[in-house]
Amino acid sequence: MPAIRLKCSYAVTLLAIALIVIPITASSENLLIRDTFANGKLQQRWTPYPHFNLDNLQAAKTPAAPDGDNGIGILNNANAGGFASLSYAVTRQVGAFHLESMVYCPVTEGSKGPLNGIAFLIDPIGGRFYRFVSDFNTEDPILNIAYVGQDTRNFPVYLKFWNATEIPGGVPGESGWHKMAVSVTDGMLTAYWNGKELNGGPFLVDRISRGFVGVYTNYVGGFGEAATKVDGFVLKQE
Repeated sequence: MPAIRLKCSYAVTLLAIALIVIPITASSENLLIRDTFANGKLQQRWTPYPHFNLDNLQAAKTPAAPDGDNGIGILNNANAGGFASLSYAVTRQVGAFHLESMVYCPVTEGSKGPLNGIAFLIDPIGGRFYRFVSDFNTEDPILNIAYVGQDTRNFPVYLKFWNATEIPGGVPGESGWHKMAVSVTDGMLTAYWNGKELNGGPFLVDRISRGFVGVYTNYVGGFGEAATKVDGFVLKQE
């Protein structure tokens, strides 16, 4: 009888392990990209968007990395002379995906300042993409999503603005790290801020069926330098 109880206990233990391991394995199979920029080193190959000037994402070593691994990614617009910069990970293009990243979102005085965020469905051949950014100037702080393309002369076509009353937790009172994410399935997009779904979605993003993912920065209100800092850049297949 003790031997029978031992076998049963062993079987239950194996079953418990299987229940834990199987979901983790399934999740890891969906992972397409992860770049944590650990110790100031790139883990993916990044390239500049060819229709802007050739600013490219770089890794930097810093003890202030939000994931604690001493490294972040930085994209600035120095070569662009104060305009937009976009850099994307060189991997296969995707149409159904979940993209997330920690993004450092500056809070700036007045109406001028940087746009900081992530880009997706990037089509470097056709010269078009979507981007999700923070614009936390003190005059009109917002989050927004827009389509940008050569067919619009690179002027944004906005899908949605979120103002102070619509942003979960409100507009940050100071510059800091926040998680920005988008999920796209069947040409429809849902956006997230710090793990909370933003209202108004899902949004139609059917101008581009498949594309790359990347990091975006820009300066609004004239000429000015801008930099987007990211960490924990992750892409999963939906």
